[in-house]
Amino acid sequence: MRIKAILVPLIAFGAIFLSSCKKNAVSLSFTNAKGEVEQLGNLVFRFNYSLAKDSMLNAWDSTEYISFSPDIPGKFRWAGPDELVFSPSQPLTPATKYTASIKSAVLRFSEYNSVKNGDKISFNTSALEMGNAQVIWIGESSTSAVPQVDLFFNYKVNPEDLKNKLKVEVEGKKTEFNLITISPDNKVSLRLNGLKAEDKDLDAVVTIESGLKPEKGNMTADAFKMPVTISSPYVLSVQNLEAEHDGTEGIVKVTTNQQLTGES
Repeated sequence: MRIKAILVPLIAFGAIFLSSCKKNAVSLSFTNAKGEVEQLGNLVFRFNYSLAKDSMLNAWDSTEYISFSPDIPGKFRWAGPDELVFSPSQPLTPATKYTASIKSAVLRFSEYNSVKNGDKISFNTSALEMGNAQVIWIGESSTSAVPQVDLFFNYKVNPEDLKNKLKVEVEGKKTEFNLITISPDNKVSLRLNGLKAEDKDLDAVVTIESGLKPEKGNMTADAFKMPVTISSPYVLSVQNLEAEHDGTEGIVKVTTNQQLTGES
């Protein structure tokens, strides 16, 4: 009977203790720091309880409320009593996975002592992608022109890194090429060797092996494979149209399969 008498208070104390811990924990109710994020954009962290005083609102703060790995330089601002905003001071690294951990500094002016799931935040910038490939005939005349392939990526890539993973096939046959671009860029140009200028279209395939990284990026890309048509150099054709507007006037950029001169 004496053992029972001791157990009852202990159980009651344990229940009260657990209830108190649960009550003193704050949770992250929303964040846009998940999945794929933009390289430049604020990261928002919203909690289920108010944590900041009115005097702290809308003032940029260098306090490290949240730690990031890899590190992201920037500042914090309480946009509301329950909403913390982080503004990076520079673009996030291309093709990179990040993790974030909410630190106890967010609780210093509150009655709470822990953040539930505050160390389970992960997000990433977009992976390297080849968005487009175009072929333009370069030369003084149709008979002496050489096909140039322009590859467009969402990040800058090092041409030398690309060269070791790049293969071009024309009508099913591997075709040698020379790189024209020599420094990291979003657009990498190469010229195909040994193609005779004929009045017909040719089917080509551009393949990039997996493992290519963007400049200053981390995640390696999957393999790319893109079909490309090499149009006849004897027929002028439009490869691409892009419309732009600067708020005052509109511009339409037209890309053709040949170089154009004032006399063309």
